[in-house]
Order: sequence, then structure tokens, then C-alpha cells
Amino acid sequence: MVLPGSAFTERLLRLNGLEAAGFDSWELQPGMAFGEHAAWWRDGVPRDAPHEGLDLRSYITSGGCSVPLEPGALVPVLWAGTVAAVVPDFLGRSVFVAHDGRDEAGRRLHSVYGHLDPRPGLEPGCGLREGEEVGAIADPAARNSFVPSHLHVTVAWIADAPGMLDWRVLHDPARAVLIDPLPFVCATMPPPQRA
Repeated sequence: MVLPGSAFTERLLRLNGLEAAGFDSWELQPGMAFGEHAAWWRDGVPRDAPHEGLDLRSYITSGGCSVPLEPGALVPVLWAGTVAAVVPDFLGRSVFVAHDGRDEAGRRLHSVYGHLDPRPGLEPGCGLREGEEVGAIADPAARNSFVPSHLHVTVAWIADAPGMLDWRVLHDPARAVLIDPLPFVCATMPPPQRA
């Protein structure tokens, strides 16, 4: 199955009133991209496993300034779907959204938005329209964390199985096939700049 593009970045900018801020591209530090082995918030200390998604912390303006995504920034869903799980993570909560597509092995397409404060009333079974808000970036200070605020995005094919969806499922190759989310996050935008 060919995955559809997404206007994720434009929607995130619009939801947060940042269209006029002169967005040029996402700014990625080493360790923020899919499959990387370094932990960007720990000065490159190796991760336990390759990064299962993409971390978005700041963007570059057309004037060359770096602008952080602040706690409270609203986050849209990549595609229409149904909330499959809302689970704790080390900075807030992660929202797993199931989409209509399935791969050749029958695994279902999911997107995951990590380190959020989910919007009020968001729970498993809730339907979401493409671009609809799933929550806001959590404030690490509220959890006494040294990790800077950021949004984590994962895209994966996940096999149907009994039990709760959580981060362990994403690290189980028998259940999940991870996909680089960057092409969907930046489908209609310039590629990110490497810090």
C-alpha cells in the first residue's frame, strides 16, 4: 500500500498561529531522526535501540532563526483514524491512532504522537478527522524532567493482537514494522535542516 501524503506541518503551524512566523524547515539535531542511535538530549549517548520515530523540537525561520516548539503547542493527527490507545510516557502521554490502511501482511497503519497532554475527552474509540488536534506538547518541568519539550512522531504497521498498545509493541519486530515518519511530516514542506 502506498501511504498518502500529509499537510501535518502546515496544520501544526495553523493550529498554533505560526503561519506568519516565516517557517522554513524543521531543525533536526543528531539523534532526532528515525533510526538514529544517539540520544540528542543526552549529548549523543547511545540509545538502547534505534530511534523509532522523529523528534520535533524546533524549526528554522526564513530569516535563519531557530524557534522552539513550546509546551502547549497543539498537535494535529497525520491522517483520519480512531484513537487506539492513550498511554503514559516519560514526558506526558502517547496517543496511538489506528488508520484504515493495511499492508500486505494484514498489519494496520498506526501513527503515534508522544510526549503530549491529550486534548480533553480523547480516549480509545474516539474518531479523528485528518489534521484534527490530538493534544498539546507536554511541559517536562511539570514532570521534573531534564529532557526538553518536543513532539515525538512514529508511523508503523502493527499486527492485530490481544492486549494494550504501548511502547513495547513498537519495539517488538513480530508486531510492528516501523516507517520513517519524516516524508509524511514534511510531505509538502522543504526537507529539515541538520543542526
